[in-house]
Amino acid sequence: MRSARLYIILIALLLFGCTSQEAHLIYLNDISPEPESFATPTPKPEPEPIAIAPIEGEGFPLDANGLPILNEQTHYYDYYLSVSNLRIYEYNGETLIDATITNSFQRPLTGGLRITFYENNLQFGYADFYTAAGGLKLFSGENRVYADVLTEVDVQMMDFEISVTTPFVPEP
Repeated sequence: MRSARLYIILIALLLFGCTSQEAHLIYLNDISPEPESFATPTPKPEPEPIAIAPIEGEGFPLDANGLPILNEQTHYYDYYLSVSNLRIYEYNGETLIDATITNSFQRPLTGGLRITFYENNLQFGYADFYTAAGGLKLFSGENRVYADVLTEVDVQMMDFEISVTTPFVPEP
């Protein structure tokens, strides 16, 4: 019975011993003021003005199509001529070349082209191109050209380079 009384007292203390808690809001002034910026703001990036002095002297010469002639030796070859259908063959102990050179310039061009054959940086032969009429006068459009290779070895599978020997110029 004693333990039952003890339980009753403990329950009574718990029921009557609970207190209520109240919460109160306390409004405080802002302790720290708004921070002030001491750094100066970075200005927006703007491009620097570039001063270009006027160019004096003559400009580049222009061809009939208005392209500047930067290299008089190779200008017409670089811009208006293309070599295609290159065929290297041997006939009666000679090495011959047939090719087509297309001239996209509006007037005939005259000049000189040479093909040189190399292997392991050694030159093994060369030939100058010509048309059936002789010389190298290339009319607008496709022109058949020929060459007789000066060599003593078979150059058909060698690397080659085509270079300008006489600068091309338009005929009037």
